[in-house]
Amino acid sequence: MKSSFGTDYVSFLTRLRAGDRVTYGGTQWEVEDFSTYDDANGYETMEWLLKSGKSSYYLLREVDPENPTTRINWYLSEEIGVNRVSGEHVGDDVRFALWDAMQEHREPYLKLRALGRLYYFESQTEGIYTSTDSSEDRITWDYWDEEHLWNLAIEAWQDRELHVYSTKKVNPEDFAIAEKSITIQSFASKNSPNHNQKTNDRTWEWVCAWGLVIIGFILMTSGDW
Repeated sequence: MKSSFGTDYVSFLTRLRAGDRVTYGGTQWEVEDFSTYDDANGYETMEWLLKSGKSSYYLLREVDPENPTTRINWYLSEEIGVNRVSGEHVGDDVRFALWDAMQEHREPYLKLRALGRLYYFESQTEGIYTSTDSSEDRITWDYWDEEHLWNLAIEAWQDRELHVYSTKKVNPEDFAIAEKSITIQSFASKNSPNHNQKTNDRTWEWVCAWGLVIIGFILMTSGDW
């Protein structure tokens, strides 16, 4: 995918779709999936699943009408196991109560702990998550650490499905369009003048070699060898 977007980072990022590639943090990432989410209050996100080898992250563009000063934010999110989340105190097991509490619209836990950080409840959203193949209801509880640098998002889906994400803010200008693959570049180089010249040289060498073999064979059979 060639960069035809100049330095308009917001434009090229929002146009990324499956198969496109970006670089971030010195690593090339391939977009594997794209999806959107919105609720009745105007909150919405665009989400891209980025993969590189065995690593995978979600790039998110969030539009939050309740925060007009920072209405649009970008995040990089990694899924973590629900077993890494506990109540305010280490050892408070909330794994088996979270999904029921969210689906039954109970009061959220005011504090949760994960990855060595303490998070504070900030907001709840409920809306429609739309991917390439389907749409589905989703409830999300959002927590932030005290410095408001790290986010903990807990998502309750249908069929008792629960997902937890550790997220940090990112700058869209830190992303760049990746060049086309090496395979494509190699294919293009085969059509270059240098490549064609080398091919012609090799062909001429083979013709000369076979010519000498044929002449030698004729001399041998004629008795003049």
